[in-house]
Formats: sequence, C-alpha cells, structure tokens
Amino acid sequence: MANAEVPDLVAMIHCLGFQNQRARKCISLAQTWLAHQPRKGERYRKLHYPGKLDGRDIRSQECIDDKDPRVAWEIAHLPGVGPYSLDSWRIFCRDELRGLAEDWKGFGATTPEFAPEWKVVVPQDKELRAYLTWMWLKEGWVWDRQTGHKTRASEKTMRAARRGGVAFEENGNWVLETSPVKKAANGLTT
Repeated sequence: MANAEVPDLVAMIHCLGFQNQRARKCISLAQTWLAHQPRKGERYRKLHYPGKLDGRDIRSQECIDDKDPRVAWEIAHLPGVGPYSLDSWRIFCRDELRGLAEDWKGFGATTPEFAPEWKVVVPQDKELRAYLTWMWLKEGWVWDRQTGHKTRASEKTMRAARRGGVAFEENGNWVLETSPVKKAANGLTT
C-alpha cells in the first residue's frame, strides 16, 4: 500500500466515492505506519478524544510516555485517525501492544487485577456500541451506551441472550428482543 500508485488505487475503490482523497489517505497512512509504527510507551495527542478537552495540554507532534498521566494514544500520530479508529484500536489492539495481555479480551494478563481496555471505551459508532453491548451481556451486564455504566442483567434478559435474543437500536436505545415471536401492528404475529 505504501508503494501504491494513486490511479491504481482509485480504480479499485472508485465505487466508494471520494476515491481520490481516500487513495491518497490510504497511501499516506501506510507510509507513516512503515516509517513510525505504533510502539509501547509512545503516545500522541488527539484533540477532544475521548472527552471534549482531552489533548489540549499536549503540543502537536509531542510524544509522551506511559508515565505521563495526560490523555494520549499510540496511533494518534497516524493520518486520518479519528474517534472510530481510536475506539477500535482501544477495543481490539491496545492491551496487546502495551504488553498488558496477550489479546484484547485480557487473556494472559500480566496482573490479576487487570481490566481489558474494551471495558472502558464508550464509542459513538453504532456497530461498536452493539458489539460492546453484546460483550457486556456475555458477562451478565446491561451496558449503557451513553455513559458506559452497567447494571446487572436480569435472569429474563440472560435467558433471552442464551437463546439467541437479538439486540437492536430503537429511538436511540439498545433493545434486546427477548422472544422469537413479535406482535405485528395488525395483531398478527410474525
């Protein structure tokens, strides 16, 4: 990808729209990744992530280490990285890079009190929210997508989840469909 020619990449991704911009960004990301891969102990600012004022106390291009308490991220120096990328990185990759666990679920954690990074992420993306809702439910919790707070799931909710209940977003809230039979508007069932 770092050696790709823009016209060749444009031809492959033209159906996505904004193909010229996307092609240049992909190539730039690949080149930056090769020149300066994310490393343990090297964090960079991302303004207003995850909170509104986060990153303001770090200079542009400043690299801070893990001892520094300021909010910064290992991949924030890469071009095109925004909240979705950072949320995904935190959920699926960060613990392993930092040497805190062997995978993103906390397998092989270095300390008994270790909590995986995915448990503190509160993403804005609906698919990442759905995934975390499911992950928390597997652990017996109903997760609030707005605040990140969790409450113990009822036995009814857990039974529905074990039977393959489906979570979906309705009016801005996640709903767990607890029955395979759903009443239609006309009183019939589907």
